[in-house]
Amino acid sequence: MGKGAVVRRFVGVSAAILVFLVALPSAALAHSGEESYVYLDIYDDTVEGRVEYPIGDLNEVLSLDLPLEEEAAIAYAEANRQLLHGYAAEHLGLEDASGEWPLVFDGFSVLEIGAAGSYLIIDFTVDRVFDSVPREFTASYDGIFHAKSERSGLLIIGTDWGSGTFNNEASELLRFAPGSTTASVDLGDTSFWKGVGGVVDLGVEHIRIGTDHILFILALVLPSVLVFSRPEGWQAAPSFGSSLWRVLKIVTMFTIAHTITLTLGGLGIINLPGALVETVIAVSIALAALHNMRPVFVNREWLIAFGFGLFHGLGFAGLLSDLGLTQTRRLISLLGFNIGIELGQAVVILLVFPSLFLLRRTRFYLSTMYIASGVLAVVAMGWALDRALGINLNVDGLVDRVILWPRSLVFVAILAALAVGALYVERDRGRLLPVAGDSGTD
Repeated sequence: MGKGAVVRRFVGVSAAILVFLVALPSAALAHSGEESYVYLDIYDDTVEGRVEYPIGDLNEVLSLDLPLEEEAAIAYAEANRQLLHGYAAEHLGLEDASGEWPLVFDGFSVLEIGAAGSYLIIDFTVDRVFDSVPREFTASYDGIFHAKSERSGLLIIGTDWGSGTFNNEASELLRFAPGSTTASVDLGDTSFWKGVGGVVDLGVEHIRIGTDHILFILALVLPSVLVFSRPEGWQAAPSFGSSLWRVLKIVTMFTIAHTITLTLGGLGIINLPGALVETVIAVSIALAALHNMRPVFVNREWLIAFGFGLFHGLGFAGLLSDLGLTQTRRLISLLGFNIGIELGQAVVILLVFPSLFLLRRTRFYLSTMYIASGVLAVVAMGWALDRALGINLNVDGLVDRVILWPRSLVFVAILAALAVGALYVERDRGRLLPVAGDSGTD
């Protein structure tokens, strides 16, 4: 098969992938505006949760005037705390064979979901410490639909280590409606392997949605297919093996660093303010990107990966600290979570590294790396200002439009098609750049 045919076939396949990905339906919103929600987080010896009411329905049922905007709604809710807490307590009940569980309602927050409106969220805790949280109990709920029969309510288990459930936002367990306001909750048997599998998935998910960690990895991988020397500057790496070795060193040192602090943070030995950690993570992306333009640790990006990886590990640890785990489960969860992070990192690198390697000898790569590094630095400094000073620059919203899965696969497919096409065109025209230590022969 000729080179032209190879290029056409590759571009055709990439285009097919692109069309498929663009045609994928968007994930359905967990909140439709037609239901209210009860979320339960099942920990080893405690239960926490929240109730989420559509603000429009809550205003109608309680004759309130809750605004839809977050700050105004929270201020209004605080001014009517007793009424709202009393309503939530009256329309939600949990109990087991030993009796009713006392519920203590606390703070307010708001979830804005666009066309479907906004939800007022009321947090609560079960004011009881269990030897072990029962796996079977009874839930009663008739919030909103006691007055609006066309509405319904859902009970969702957000967190449950025993079933391997974490950060569940949409998979319902029970549905309540008029005439069906009480139901038995069966969490099923606990399983060690379900718990481990759940935290592995949680680690993968954290990389998938952790755009700052993804961008840090990309900033470090961009120069991995090049070699820097003082007289010549950046040149194409001589072989796939040498480039892969550099990537492995970067990933290994990043892994060692974040494993250290993930473990120390997850066990509560180190506890730094979250805003500080998140700000340093943002700064780490900017410095890694700027290093691509003006190298200081020449061909030793693994030093940057290790140094800032320590802070990324503390960022990872923050997620586990909210899972309410005993010391025994915490240790195995740290291991499983770390495995998930490594798997997520490996996927990111596998998706982009081959295309970068193919492009490295074309005249486009260096300028592309500089542009990409500049964009990464600007985005990262926007994050840093946002996190350090509380300035809302909407960086997350802008980045998520590009990076969020599966949308990011579109750009991976485009990058792969461009890499193969550019390589063949430049080779056919005899314009491939020499590799480091070579005179320019192919």
